[in-house]
Amino acid sequence: MSLSNIFADALSNTLLGMGTVFVVLIIIILVILLMSKCVRSYENRGKEALKAPKAAAPAPVMPAAPVEEEEVTDDLELVAVITAAVAASAGTSTDGFVVRSIKRAQHRNW
Repeated sequence: MSLSNIFADALSNTLLGMGTVFVVLIIIILVILLMSKCVRSYENRGKEALKAPKAAAPAPVMPAAPVEEEEVTDDLELVAVITAAVAASAGTSTDGFVVRSIKRAQHRNW
């Protein structure tokens, strides 16, 4: 085979491969758009059902739920485990770490 034939075959393979990829990507985009429209119509149907007037039934009176208080105890074992985890992630010993307080984070970004 000559160099021009090899180049022509390589070019046709490249164009065929890239064309196939773009066609498949366009099909995926169309499927996603169709699915999003179906989900939106399904959600709207559910909202319309909620807005529909219902028979005026008296609302049952629910007693207030008792407030559960968090148990405050001495969690030395929990402090030891957290200290060991921090030391293990830092790659050092637990001698230099002191856990002063443990509070639940409001936002978990991890």
